[in-house]
Amino acid sequence: MFAGEYQWRYSLVFNEQHDFTAGRLVRASEEEASYGQDPSRCMEEAKQMKDMEPSAERPATIKDVAAHAGVSVATVSAVINRNKYVSPGLAQRVQESIAALGYERNSLAQGLKMHTSQTIGLIISDITNPFFTSVVRGVEDVANARGYSLILGNTDEDLKKEMSYMHLLESKRADGLIVSFTLGNHEYLRSWPAQRLPLVSIDRLPPELSIDAVLIDNVAGARKAVEHLIALGHERIGIVTGLTGITTTEERLIGYQRALKASGIPLDPALIAEGNSRVDGGERAALQLLTQEAVRPTALFVTSGLMVIGALQAIDRVGLRCPEDIALVGFDDFEWAAVMYPRLTTVCQPTYEIGQKAAQLLFERLENRDAAPQMVRLQPQLVIRESTGAALQSFTAPTEMPSDVHR
Repeated sequence: MFAGEYQWRYSLVFNEQHDFTAGRLVRASEEEASYGQDPSRCMEEAKQMKDMEPSAERPATIKDVAAHAGVSVATVSAVINRNKYVSPGLAQRVQESIAALGYERNSLAQGLKMHTSQTIGLIISDITNPFFTSVVRGVEDVANARGYSLILGNTDEDLKKEMSYMHLLESKRADGLIVSFTLGNHEYLRSWPAQRLPLVSIDRLPPELSIDAVLIDNVAGARKAVEHLIALGHERIGIVTGLTGITTTEERLIGYQRALKASGIPLDPALIAEGNSRVDGGERAALQLLTQEAVRPTALFVTSGLMVIGALQAIDRVGLRCPEDIALVGFDDFEWAAVMYPRLTTVCQPTYEIGQKAAQLLFERLENRDAAPQMVRLQPQLVIRESTGAALQSFTAPTEMPSDVHR
């Protein structure tokens, strides 16, 4: 930058910071005002600034931007942070200098100064589960709207990985965490520094924790699904449950049991099979129900979306047709549910709203760390499609099962 350019810029600083229309003034420093009055000082400063110009080895600093734009560091800071009034013309000049120099804000240094990293963490229990796709989007949209970045971790239902991610994000100075907790003992969280690093639970809430949470009314959702099957005339309704010991599994089983009881249908333990919330677990559990010695179920309620795929595989393996021979309801609604054959009847969870609400609760907690924990339960909806369309009919087990099916 040449001295003449500095002299021209600095001579305009004081006047351009007035905003007579709004009746407000962003004051130039005495140093800036003097540049317009003392050309010899401007020449000297220009020489110094030329020696300090950013290079590939030294990235531009906020001081470089201030010198390039002919303003104070405080003015550049006000433009970047938008926390003080700066006249439009002056703000534009600062922005042009930022672009010209390729200045990038040091978010780490800013975070240390402001006691915030402008990041939040999201730890999910199974990244292969489509349930989390819209949840992540909901969290991200709220975070980005507030100028925050999102760091994502996946635990694969592994408590050790969960603990590792929790402590990693703590060390990275995340401002708060949203977590879908894994199965296991969460005693380590009793000493968690919640005042400094708040937590919000989604989907599941370990009983030992008293924190903000966004959950689904799993009992109501499961009951709607089973009552739909009962209304179609089914009484032998099998259920494929998820992982034992997590709240979603327990609550959906309670909903199943309540629907049967309300209709006077006895609970048969032989019609309950545990899966693992994944495709292979759904197939294994459905095969257990469909090949048992007792009279097989006429309908299946499968309590997670991935396990529905496994249940359909099991139905095909034993030579049955859905819905002609057996009705099927899943828990979780995805885009592919409406295009599969048969089109699946499912309990639809408001996944985007789960993520959105969880992020909102986290930011509310960051603003008021002493408030009582909130628990929000969102309502699922039953979406009726073709997979439950079969009328109840008698069934005689096939005399020969496919060779790869084991009782």
